[in-house]
Amino acid sequence: MEGLPALEEMFAPEAMVHELQGGSKVEVIEEMVKAAARGGVLPKGRVAEVIEAITTREERGSTGMGRGVAIPHAKIAGLRKQAGVIGRAPAGVDFKAVDGEPVSVIVMLISPESRSEQHLAMLKWVSTLARDPDFASFIRQSGSAEAMLEVLVERAG
Repeated sequence: MEGLPALEEMFAPEAMVHELQGGSKVEVIEEMVKAAARGGVLPKGRVAEVIEAITTREERGSTGMGRGVAIPHAKIAGLRKQAGVIGRAPAGVDFKAVDGEPVSVIVMLISPESRSEQHLAMLKWVSTLARDPDFASFIRQSGSAEAMLEVLVERAG
């Protein structure tokens, strides 16, 4: 993963959400952004701004990739580093995905506005993962937040 930050810097076990509680796209986005702040990968003072940016991005077009995976994302001015969160929604959430199916695996990317190339590279990498049926299956079967992160790190391989 040349040119991308180390996954361990971007994603933290404390920022993973093994059992998302939200029943809507907006609730899930809020839950995941707050988890990023709690987990230390996103400054706590930026939570409201990031929630707004990601929900605004979703209004322009769904990030539901199909096969039960969504990749909500945003670029934020003044942010110092990329942040990521993985969430698992066992009941499924309506993300208006391209295949019309509910989403159960959500990989959120939050990037500094000044690092567009890194943001696009990470988005491309995660999109490739999203098309791999094994990736989503392993996330769905994971027994913990740590196990979800292990799946991502193993795939970076």
